[in-house]
Amino acid sequence: MKNEIELLAPAGSFEGLAAAINAGADAVYIGGKKFGARAYADNPDEDMLISGIRYAHLHGKKVYMTINTLLKENELQGELYDYVKAYYEAGLDAVIVQDFGVFAFIRKYFPNLPLHASTQMTITGTGGAKFLKEQGVKRVVLARELSLEEVENICRNVSIEVECFVHGAICYCYSGQCFFSSFLGGRSGNRGRCAQPCRLPYITCEGKKVISRKNELYPLSLKDMMTIEYLPELIQAGITSFKIEGRMKRPEYAAGVVEIYRKYIDLYQKNPKEFQIDRQDKERLLKLYSRSGNSTGYYKQHNGRSMITLENPAYVSGEDALFQSLKEKYIDKTKKHDISGILRVCKGKPLEMEVILKHITVTVFGAMVEQAKNQPLARERLEKQMKKTGNTCFQFKHLDIQMDHDIFVPLQGINEIRRKALEALEAALLKPYERALPQNFRKTDNKRKSAGGNIGNEQSLFHVSVETKEQLESILTIQQIQGIYIDSSMFSLKNWGDYLQMTSKSIQKIKRAGKKAYYYMPAIFRSETERKFSRHAGELLSLAMDGMVVRNLESLVWLKEQGYTGEIISDYNLYTFNREAGKFLKENGIEITTLPLELNEYELNELSLGDELLVVYGHIPFMISAQCVNKTISGCNRENGKLLTLKDRYKKNFYVKNYCDYCYNIIRNGVPLSLLGVQKSIKNINPGGIRLMFSKESGREAFAIAKAFAEQDSGKEEILFREFTRGHLKKGVE
Repeated sequence: MKNEIELLAPAGSFEGLAAAINAGADAVYIGGKKFGARAYADNPDEDMLISGIRYAHLHGKKVYMTINTLLKENELQGELYDYVKAYYEAGLDAVIVQDFGVFAFIRKYFPNLPLHASTQMTITGTGGAKFLKEQGVKRVVLARELSLEEVENICRNVSIEVECFVHGAICYCYSGQCFFSSFLGGRSGNRGRCAQPCRLPYITCEGKKVISRKNELYPLSLKDMMTIEYLPELIQAGITSFKIEGRMKRPEYAAGVVEIYRKYIDLYQKNPKEFQIDRQDKERLLKLYSRSGNSTGYYKQHNGRSMITLENPAYVSGEDALFQSLKEKYIDKTKKHDISGILRVCKGKPLEMEVILKHITVTVFGAMVEQAKNQPLARERLEKQMKKTGNTCFQFKHLDIQMDHDIFVPLQGINEIRRKALEALEAALLKPYERALPQNFRKTDNKRKSAGGNIGNEQSLFHVSVETKEQLESILTIQQIQGIYIDSSMFSLKNWGDYLQMTSKSIQKIKRAGKKAYYYMPAIFRSETERKFSRHAGELLSLAMDGMVVRNLESLVWLKEQGYTGEIISDYNLYTFNREAGKFLKENGIEITTLPLELNEYELNELSLGDELLVVYGHIPFMISAQCVNKTISGCNRENGKLLTLKDRYKKNFYVKNYCDYCYNIIRNGVPLSLLGVQKSIKNINPGGIRLMFSKESGREAFAIAKAFAEQDSGKEEILFREFTRGHLKKGVE
């Protein structure tokens, strides 16, 4: 059975939407004026977007709206319903979401609106896909970093539509895991406002030694993806939708890329044996837009120097002649349906017109036909006037005029019946898409509900995550600490027997110190990691830890599949920007959530119910990437935990650590977050407890910092930290 492939194109405007559809896209994704991951695109207003939805539906195509950002409590409860309502009624085909709260809200109040899980959800395996399928998600947009084998495994084992990127720009970070732009300038990628710091120059250092050369100053800038040659394998993998990136690019770009991918998808599906890419088409794709050439993305390689621009990215952005030809072909012209019509013009009767498009027939009546007193109406003139379909999406292929002799109809009457007929046909085409809105929305009381403790309360939790043995042993004597997270990277996974033994010893040390021991699951839990863990699941889960901390849906699902019944804590990157998101996680096995890092004091206060953890210290992870800076600059030596430094134009430092056992990098802020000196703000937020995150600190540093927080000794802050940040506590993000 032939696998039907959807070609999905970007649209940053109504013009872009029409151009993509005219060029052969099966569907487009587009943002409205709010809540989309491209806040700076020329996003259409409500009337224009509804016109776009109608345009697509008139041509049998689909429109997916991006609500793929994190929504604050007041936005979710105060704005989202009214924002979605008109699009829902117009027949919007799906919404693409990142936020668990948005997902739960739309599922509840717009039950017939299909939900697509954004790539911002960082879905990397069958576990996440299965979970979302069970929750009612129709389609999952997979992380760009997955291999073809991983994609095929998800397609084969989960009964859900799968969407994958095939062309365009790629983020250095796993989408949805980036805080770089957010913490540097307040422009959050999770809110659609990324400033793209990954495209800037950085010097790479090991200790004080510069290890990058002059032609290696862009280690975080990925080349654009082009997979036109892989189409047969991608089709065979079972992917539902091929997605082109580019909502910030010109309509001509989307039209040009769609035109070529349409050509080769159709060619392969018609006759696979004749599939061959014309060299001129590849060159044409590069001329439309490229960033230092292109790569084939992650489908055939996990990472690599060849995927990075390294030197100052050389951009090619559309030749004038090429863009002009695409404009004339797909933008300046309106896509037309061939229709048939019968016009009956009989004396003493009203004009009658029947128009037919495929299986749809509509009939309308117009002005009364009169006896001609002077010059009768000529058939040629009547036909010419009737065929003036203007900017509508219809044109007459056949028009049968059945008319009496010696008749007269005013020109206005002829124009009127043509207009009525085409409007009726348009309405008949659109009617199946329209929905009635259930009247079940009730605005939630947005006032904060008081619950539980704060940092001044003896019942408050005090948790610490550690990555090294030295950090762990240094804090065991601090009485106030109640829970310690042992990072999954603390010991090498090369020998599972040793790994389990050392992890077990650490757990016993924590318990002997009178504290709870938690295991901190990997930041990314892809198929290879899952296989490793599954082989030793029984041994790992029998180590008598008190709970598990998860950073992704795959880890959560894996624990449930292993029959784990202990306490589960979600990290800050399983985002709870609103109460609905927190409620969703708790309904699905999470006992304690961690408050997000991008909300300000007021927003956290509004959100907190007194049973969440607040991160008050740590070198915040800015990026989690499948790429490896060490491999890019020095080559892969499988040296787990190597610490490098990236230095930007302003001499700011960012620390990079490679986690070879799980094959990802984490780039952290060189300046630590510290809320030690703002105890009043923490009390106002009213969390259920606080959390310290140790990464590069020595044992001595970890002890001093934890001790100061335990004793709430704000006077130590200036002594402990030469420089620190309050993060988003005061300003938050837009």
